[in-house]
Amino acid sequence: MENIVDVQDFSQLLRLAPDMLPEVTDRESARSTIADRIKTDEAASALFGQACRFEAPFAGSWLHGPGEKSAYLSLEMAADSLDDEEYRTTLAEIVLSTSPAIPYDFRGLAAAELVRIGPGEFTAVLQQVVTSFEPLPSRALAAKINVPTDGIDHLFDIPGTAAGRVALLAAASRAKTLESRYLLATRILGQSAERPTAPSTPERLIAEDVGTSMISPSDYLVHWDQEFDDANGARLTLAELMRIVLLCPEFKLPDATVRPVLVDFYRSVLRISGRSIIGIAAGVFHVEHGTLATPSYYYQGRDAILGKGCVIDCVGGAILQRGTFLGGGFMPILIHTHKHIRQAGASGASERKKILPCLFVAEAGARFPMDAVGLFETVDYLGKKAPYPGIRALPLDH
Repeated sequence: MENIVDVQDFSQLLRLAPDMLPEVTDRESARSTIADRIKTDEAASALFGQACRFEAPFAGSWLHGPGEKSAYLSLEMAADSLDDEEYRTTLAEIVLSTSPAIPYDFRGLAAAELVRIGPGEFTAVLQQVVTSFEPLPSRALAAKINVPTDGIDHLFDIPGTAAGRVALLAAASRAKTLESRYLLATRILGQSAERPTAPSTPERLIAEDVGTSMISPSDYLVHWDQEFDDANGARLTLAELMRIVLLCPEFKLPDATVRPVLVDFYRSVLRISGRSIIGIAAGVFHVEHGTLATPSYYYQGRDAILGKGCVIDCVGGAILQRGTFLGGGFMPILIHTHKHIRQAGASGASERKKILPCLFVAEAGARFPMDAVGLFETVDYLGKKAPYPGIRALPLDH
């Protein structure tokens, strides 16, 4: 085999993508090399810590693939190879990091381990995260009433440059990352105000898939009315940000500068899981109906793929369990989760304001084929069998 990468170069070995590792060495040899080095070499241990925090250039590393005992090999290796204090520090740094690149489920699994071994000296820092947190505002009804409209869509100011729009996403990602830190810190410290209740079907589907009690299904209940400041001091809602992403051309390209910002945005704002992908020209969006912007679930489990060209309207919500694959190949597919209700004698415009929402569910390993081109009206399958195995519709009162 041609020696393309020096496997003794620790940084190069850590940064290899999963499909590139076999071109260089086998997984077990690489794992053994890393385990030996981080036990004896402080510089190597520091680089491994950066990889565990998904820092560049390690965010796409093979280390974040599945382990034998954990959903992530990197967490499994940290548990097996670090001493107690190093392990505690690594876990705490994952939970406390302000980087939006760290998937939320990865943080949650690290938080669960931190509870198991005890936060120790990091208790005070976690408490500071809790006490200093300021919730994001939500758009008030009075502000909604004053939003301009063209008669169908409501209008909002959009930064006039690609750089301005990318910066807007980066700022929103940072704000939501602080929220995620707060949620996990309260649970680690036992200060969460949440009380156990009988889970609904959507909550059960999320809980069994994410695999840790440190993450609540409510963490994936997206508040589309949440507001984020733009560079000019105006505020845009999350729903508006999602439409900017869906419609502006710079977010449809595999650009080495823009794409990582977009991936971080999805990981922090929608909390998509590690190894999950929202492909190029794919997307998730929410459109207000009048002043209605009801929170809805969006959950995308580990290794779940929203393929190129596939778009999900999230008015009713969507749950994509691990290993699902929807669409792809730039096939134009819209998964619609609300249906417009037509009334006799009513105009088309008024029909748009009367809707029946429902939840789209793709069970673990389900496939939504590329040749399912066009509109999938989820509501039409309430109480009926969908044409694709593992795909179903749930009423919102389920």
